Amino acid sequence: MRTSVAGALSLSLLAAPAAAQNECLKDVRMPEVGQWAEYQGVINKKDPYTVRYAVVGSEQREGKEMKWMEMRMTGKQKDQNMVYQVLTPGSPAEMDQVQEMVFKPGDKQAIKMSGMMMKMIRGQLKKSSALSDLCEGTTMMGAESVTVPAGTFKASRFHNSKHESDTWIVPGMAFFMVKSKGKDYEFTLAAAGDGAQSSISETAQEMGGP
Repeated sequence: MRTSVAGALSLSLLAAPAAAQNECLKDVRMPEVGQWAEYQGVINKKDPYTVRYAVVGSEQREGKEMKWMEMRMTGKQKDQNMVYQVLTPGSPAEMDQVQEMVFKPGDKQAIKMSGMMMKMIRGQLKKSSALSDLCEGTTMMGAESVTVPAGTFKASRFHNSKHESDTWIVPGMAFFMVKSKGKDYEFTLAAAGDGAQSSISETAQEMGGP
């Protein structure tokens, strides 16, 4: 459970537009259905991962358009592979409105959380400090030219003193981040495009009931 929440939270923060109080990401917008971005990097200074973020669908719920956001992590070993999907309005300020969450660890059965289980997850997401202080300690350092495997971009660099990290973003680009580097991780944009589809092909097993 803890793993699924952490993954979905990471997904929503990277792909979503910021809440009004989060000035460091005030120009970021939700990507369109089909858009994707793939990143390469390391976690814990040694574990290589490829991470793909994508918008793989949309639905109307209670008169409001929501989108399926997906994060697919591929590691060196099969047990490091994971796919997370959340049906969300797309803003950290609206994480208490997430309707469904699906996760698939490695080759295991995909699990869908809804009903009472989803109510509990919404509460955890809403209370998470990552949502309330997304830009706390962040300083705009200025525009820089940054080169990554996907090309060279004119990006805005933000330094986060709280997490001792630097992130380079291009607000008008889908998923906006071109590079992020911290004490024990580094990820760079490898490729981006359109036409993304869900990485989960089977019907997810229900958890939590109606």
